Amino acid sequence: MESKRYLQFDRLFQANGRPAIAGGILEIQGSRITKVGSPADFAEELADPGVNVEVHAGATAVPGLVDAHCHITLSGDSRTYEDQIRDPDEMLTLVAVHNMGLHLSRGVTTLRDNGARNRTAFVVREAVQRGYIAGPRLLLSGRPVTHSGGHFHWCNGVADGEEAIRRAVRLLVSEGADHIKLMASGGGTGGNIPYLPSYDARELRVAVETAHSLDRPTTAHCRATSSMLNAIAAGLDCIEHGEFLIPGPMKDYGSGIASAGVMQYDRAVAGRLVESGIYLSFTIQAGGYDTLLRLRRQEAQGAALDGTQRAQVSMLAEFFEGKQEILASLVGDGMLPRLVISSDAGPFDVAFGTLQYGLELAVEAGLSPTDAIVAATRTAAEACSVGAEVGTLEVGKEADILVVAGDPTKEISDLRNVLAVYLGGARVQGLSVQLERTKATRGDTVPNVLITAGAC
Repeated sequence: MESKRYLQFDRLFQANGRPAIAGGILEIQGSRITKVGSPADFAEELADPGVNVEVHAGATAVPGLVDAHCHITLSGDSRTYEDQIRDPDEMLTLVAVHNMGLHLSRGVTTLRDNGARNRTAFVVREAVQRGYIAGPRLLLSGRPVTHSGGHFHWCNGVADGEEAIRRAVRLLVSEGADHIKLMASGGGTGGNIPYLPSYDARELRVAVETAHSLDRPTTAHCRATSSMLNAIAAGLDCIEHGEFLIPGPMKDYGSGIASAGVMQYDRAVAGRLVESGIYLSFTIQAGGYDTLLRLRRQEAQGAALDGTQRAQVSMLAEFFEGKQEILASLVGDGMLPRLVISSDAGPFDVAFGTLQYGLELAVEAGLSPTDAIVAATRTAAEACSVGAEVGTLEVGKEADILVVAGDPTKEISDLRNVLAVYLGGARVQGLSVQLERTKATRGDTVPNVLITAGAC
């Protein structure tokens, strides 16, 4: 039996509805948490002179972040989809290795990929499981299911009609998909109209029924209000984006950023969403926020912006204010218990390693810092159907831990001050890690990082 290890922090936030524990201690055996408590709860263990405690002074521990919406094979460097898909599958897999390292180094210990071309994401996960490369826990959809010419059609998951949809879902599950991703509305792929639905409710229901019969959850790309209604009627488990787009003029936000239509919050639709029990993965920082921050930094550092850049800053600021208003309305209407904050890293300018931006935007919109952290940990894990394994720092869970300087439960920007990341109880040492196989839900193998020399 593996020996027990002890980690202590100034504050330990479990994301389970309880206040942070002052001087909180975690007991870890193998990859799992076996005890959680205050110094008083560990008086007997601490009295043993042979017990070593790894102390993180001035630090707060929170659960490892769960990013419910990423595209690991896309570069997040402001290129359009049409530019990025010129890369061969071999390049896409190398991009994925780079992206996983960025996310893991910033505290994302579980990553749900919502669409990759061909079998690239499955190959990357196999490499992680074999120990060739390091990465967070990966939950994969493989090719997203879409119609001819639909959003992400270049991933080669095209399925037109109910029989083709049923066949596509079955094939994806046979290849190792953890969940099924459906494109229920248009998106940023050329030729698409984001404010219109792609599949009707009946087609989506076929996908849901087939996936559920094979013990797989579903999620759907829903930018359009009409697609959100279709997803609710079809019984989806989760929807992505939730921008409440309605027909109207498309607005161009500049090079490297997807155009968007008219966002108009619909309280009646939101009410149906709340009543349905569906999770909403709200990608508040996608896309353009990285560009907005970059231009603002340039201006703050004294670099003059030209007229085009100043106009872009103004348009993007207005766009994100609109997203924040939608988020505030959703919370006010009761969506918080099933609200997930995710990044949509990969497309356009949304770089990996920046999920914290989304949490900061959420706090600006009115969430408390603790609510924002829960939305990217416990609730995100539940939405991804892995809440029994990760998402909180509780007995029996995987010891996935993000350690930061300061107190993000009071100041959310402290979540950027990463001191250490633990995956399965072992400290991640940059990308110099050794991997072994452990069992997770449904018998899948997932990476467990073992401690090696080096600094995080």
